[in-house]
Amino acid sequence: MPVVKAHFDDAHSELGLTMVSVRNYFEALDRLTGPTERLTEIGPVETMPVTADQLNDFVAFFDHDAFAGLPEWASCYCMFHHVGGHTSDEWGERTWQQNREEIAERIRTGRTTGIVAYADGKIVGWCNASLRSEFPEHLAGSAEDEHVLVTRCFQTAPPYRGHGVAGKLLDAAVAYARERGCVAVEGYPNPDPEASAPAAYPGPAALYRSAGFDVEDRHAWLRL
Repeated sequence: MPVVKAHFDDAHSELGLTMVSVRNYFEALDRLTGPTERLTEIGPVETMPVTADQLNDFVAFFDHDAFAGLPEWASCYCMFHHVGGHTSDEWGERTWQQNREEIAERIRTGRTTGIVAYADGKIVGWCNASLRSEFPEHLAGSAEDEHVLVTRCFQTAPPYRGHGVAGKLLDAAVAYARERGCVAVEGYPNPDPEASAPAAYPGPAALYRSAGFDVEDRHAWLRL
């Protein structure tokens, strides 16, 4: 593994890889057992707010399916923006096991909330829809931090992409925000319509516009 890191340091120093991130990558190769070929048809999709009762399904989704074919992203477990996102100095030193344990605890305690999509008897999609106060890089320092729901990440298993799962997740997140008494839903879409599925994880701008959001560059806003 040190040899591999030395190679990347030499050829791709801009990546800033750590030994932990290299180890995460190789361990993900064995863990990601989910299929990657897109299905032409899928069963009915049901969305619902995630609960502690669904933790086994949730963890299995990220263990095997969410990042199938993309091991370099598989250590995240939707913790990146909870840790601080692009402003974090510690991300490269976090193991996938640490992220896995912390996201489970956050869901148990209600700090991370969101919507899961079930199809064919398993979770096939996820939207992290948590209060803005749970995302350090987006804090406004106002009372609204506790009353604005942020749809920060969307993830759909590869076979289920292109079937409208993300749209169902966003609609369910807006409904969930209303039920919680939030004043608004906020997103940070990727404005590039040609972005790859991994790069579009915040949701494409078109997704937010179709749901009635006001979208400007990398910010989407829906007042409730």
